[in-house]
Amino acid sequence: MQGYIDLVKSNPAEGIATFGVTANWQNGVNTEITTHSKNVGSKRVATQFKYSIGEPAELLGDDKNPNPQDYILGGMAGCMMVGFVAGASGKGIELKSVQLDIVGELDLRGFLDLDPNVTVGFEELQFNFKVEGSGTQEQYDEIIEHVRKVSPGYQTILKPVKISINKEI
Repeated sequence: MQGYIDLVKSNPAEGIATFGVTANWQNGVNTEITTHSKNVGSKRVATQFKYSIGEPAELLGDDKNPNPQDYILGGMAGCMMVGFVAGASGKGIELKSVQLDIVGELDLRGFLDLDPNVTVGFEELQFNFKVEGSGTQEQYDEIIEHVRKVSPGYQTILKPVKISINKEI
């Protein structure tokens, strides 16, 4: 990691990463997602992955795949986990286990357009780290605060993101 940090310090363009996905409707409320190849600085990472998104039966789904909110929370949790483990490693902390629970509540009246006063989306997310390792609670708290500061997943959810929509019909 230090080698990459040094590279980005000397050439900031090497710190720009590009990500993307393509969503294809399958049937009902099921969608297949294909990740795009990634650019990390001047390097091309040509791997692609596929995964499926669905909904619970109450929202016309078949309960066979995670729904979009599961993936949003999972993506943020995964990003924060990487940051936590890297931060602990950088402090010489040996980890036995790390668990991160993220819980939020949606009022589906907003999604269903039943009440214009109801927020569409999560109003609050609660995080709970459970860590076993050689570190102290103070060290873990410092790592968590640092992760909140630098996690792209966390910061993308925390702050408004400019979104543009190109329509091709």
